[in-house]
Amino acid sequence: MIDTRIVGATVVTKAAVSLFDIGIDNGRIVDLSVHGSPGLPSRETLDATGLVVVPGAIDAHTHFTGAHDDVIEEVRAGTVGAAAGGVTTVIEMPHSDPPATTSAAFEWKKDLFSAQSSVDFALWGGMNGRNLDELARLGEAGSVAMKGFLCSGRPDGEAGDKRGLPMIDDDALLEAMRVAADLDVVVGLHAENHAILRGRSAALRAVGRDGGRAHAAAQPEIAEIEAVARSLLLARETGSRLHIVHMSSSRTAALIDGARGGARVSVETCPQYLLLDEDDLERIGPFARCGPPIRPRTTVEALWGDVLAGRVDSIASDHCPYLPEQKNGGAGSIWAAAMGLTGIETAVPLFFASAAQRGLPLQCFAAMTATNPARIFGLDDRKGAIALGLDADLAFYAPDRPWTVRGARFRGRGTWSAFEGMICEATVVRTMVRGATVFVDGEAHVQPGHGRYQPRRVMP
Repeated sequence: MIDTRIVGATVVTKAAVSLFDIGIDNGRIVDLSVHGSPGLPSRETLDATGLVVVPGAIDAHTHFTGAHDDVIEEVRAGTVGAAAGGVTTVIEMPHSDPPATTSAAFEWKKDLFSAQSSVDFALWGGMNGRNLDELARLGEAGSVAMKGFLCSGRPDGEAGDKRGLPMIDDDALLEAMRVAADLDVVVGLHAENHAILRGRSAALRAVGRDGGRAHAAAQPEIAEIEAVARSLLLARETGSRLHIVHMSSSRTAALIDGARGGARVSVETCPQYLLLDEDDLERIGPFARCGPPIRPRTTVEALWGDVLAGRVDSIASDHCPYLPEQKNGGAGSIWAAAMGLTGIETAVPLFFASAAQRGLPLQCFAAMTATNPARIFGLDDRKGAIALGLDADLAFYAPDRPWTVRGARFRGRGTWSAFEGMICEATVVRTMVRGATVFVDGEAHVQPGHGRYQPRRVMP
């Protein structure tokens, strides 16, 4: 007798979207059969009639420990928020105090999440241009990828605060990518040209520009395009795997797509680049400040074209749970607002609803939110799909149950949203991690520490 049987749902697998029943035992999927056919007897039966069940999302870009000092509560509450948003695995960026650029800092973060996370987790290591000798140790610890910045908020290229990473110069990046190629670990880059960003920002500030459009003008598309082109060149030279984070430009997508034959490259975008535009940035102001910035409507529509054409591998939140006062600091001038948006509770449901409206098939949605991130980051031997033998990580959607985004209701300390007041047409009603219900009907159902560390699969 197995633990659980889920019946009556529309289930999204790689092969089909149909009425399947799912059998779960010991945290894994052990049966997948046409609804109504005889199945393995179970101790519990969940009736999911009318719901859509998709593989739990893998959010490969979160900053739970990078926004403020109350990191224990942020991870504890924020990962409940992840479950509320249909996310069953988070991949945490290296930003923390201290940053995960050493194996010791990496292990500290691993212990923190092991004790506090409600969902499963993996970790990025960090590249700072001075830790070449640590990269192998980070890889041995199971780091799924190494993060680097080609720009900085400071003119001298140093980290903006004690939790951040400095800009890595081309020589250091080239050497780090050679090491990463030997380890066969992904290099993830925030790719914007530092000199362009600093020059544009200085010019705009000098003439007193301080609104949303000024922020957009300070980080033009060409800064992203040039940096991505340079990164692709280095990836081809070294054979390193390259992942471009939070892509905002369709012109960048075209550049990446054209390089796929000669470089091992993948790319993510974020809901803010698909759902908001520069008019929203000007209207919302500091609470919509992120980097790269939100683009004009023509760029948004072009980027949707790339999503629908399959040129974008994955969706991530880039969740930055800054305190409201850290964003409110930009009320007088946007330059004083913290850089980043909340998104762990909204990213996947908003994408689910908007993708449906745009005609994106459910299998493509599942690929972008779960299957592709699992493959890119070496988790696909246990995560990323509804298939026999994989972890029973599942998100249950009521596709026609709307709700309104209210940042004040978020779990964690980042109780605000750039999507404030937006109506999402689909609701996550249940989330399961390894067969256990961690969230259902608005309530957490596990204790902190349920989440398990997920190291990168090492290929022979």
